[in-house]
Amino acid sequence: MLKEKSQVIEQVLLDFPICEYTFGKVEQIPFSDKVWFICETDCERYGHSWACPPYCGDLKEKIQYCKKYSQFLIFSTVTEVKNRWDQEECLKVKTVHEKITREIREQLQEQIKDFYILSTGCTACEKCACPEEPCRHPESRLSSMESHGIVILQLVNEMGLTYAFDNDSVVYFSMILF
Repeated sequence: MLKEKSQVIEQVLLDFPICEYTFGKVEQIPFSDKVWFICETDCERYGHSWACPPYCGDLKEKIQYCKKYSQFLIFSTVTEVKNRWDQEECLKVKTVHEKITREIREQLQEQIKDFYILSTGCTACEKCACPEEPCRHPESRLSSMESHGIVILQLVNEMGLTYAFDNDSVVYFSMILF
């Protein structure tokens, strides 16, 4: 059954502008509670998104949820930008990555059961209602890999994927657990 799921996932991915992807076993994923500290100190979305820390749920429960799966696929999109240090421009590009990830999820939901998809953090709304109001679109929300304690750069490096190309490109990753 795992082989069938991996084939379905791979076939769906091939319909999208994916740069790189690779399969792995969940035990290869580096988890750390320190990821949330990095979110708190370095990310403007900390405390302002239902898909990110600290409002995304209990970290230990999120890690255990990931570990109920045995396999994963991680994929990237790469987009050229004028200035990768321009956060507004990068957020627009991130929105494109998230749209692709949601479309992949929709196609997979039609073909397989019991998978879980993580990405860079939700961009369904221009401004998240968090923490004042409940999520307006919980059905389309994509949780970040960081919200699940995943050390993304370590994983990407260990899996042999590229996380930097040049000064004019931005790379984003999503993960499908199955």
